Amino acid sequence: MFPIPSKIGCGPMVAFMLIVLLLMLVGSNEALGYYFTHCGQIEIFDCLMGGLAEEPAPEEGSVAATGVYDYKGYSVTVTANIPLGGGAVVGVVGGTCEGKLKGTFSGGENGVMSGSMSGVCSPFFVNIPASAQFTGMVNKSGKIVPISFTGKGGGFSHEGSMALSYP
Repeated sequence: MFPIPSKIGCGPMVAFMLIVLLLMLVGSNEALGYYFTHCGQIEIFDCLMGGLAEEPAPEEGSVAATGVYDYKGYSVTVTANIPLGGGAVVGVVGGTCEGKLKGTFSGGENGVMSGSMSGVCSPFFVNIPASAQFTGMVNKSGKIVPISFTGKGGGFSHEGSMALSYP
């Protein structure tokens, strides 16, 4: 006679759609994190079409100053390559937040260093775009760089300070 159709229902289709939705959410979160960590201020299409530009190399005579900032149980490590004669400062941010540091140093003893940091912070599963403006002084004799910053991300703002040091 006629075959009886199986009564699976729409459960497998709903499960499939939930898996696809979950994969899309995870993928978009990772893509957002990658963009803000590697592309920064570059337009998204320029970043995707042009690939990643070469990172600027630290200038000759630069020192790598590193420090850790702790806030509510989360830590962020900042490394800045500072040319002691003055010039462009480049660096990275790692830990709970990941991104890039860009700035300038005026040179001289107790010269002014200022710039910005941008990237993403993920204190939990979701990547949150974040940025900060910083300023400080390079104490060459003490080999320490105290900086103060104002950070923004996820609708919040935070002011803080930290010290970077170099060997």
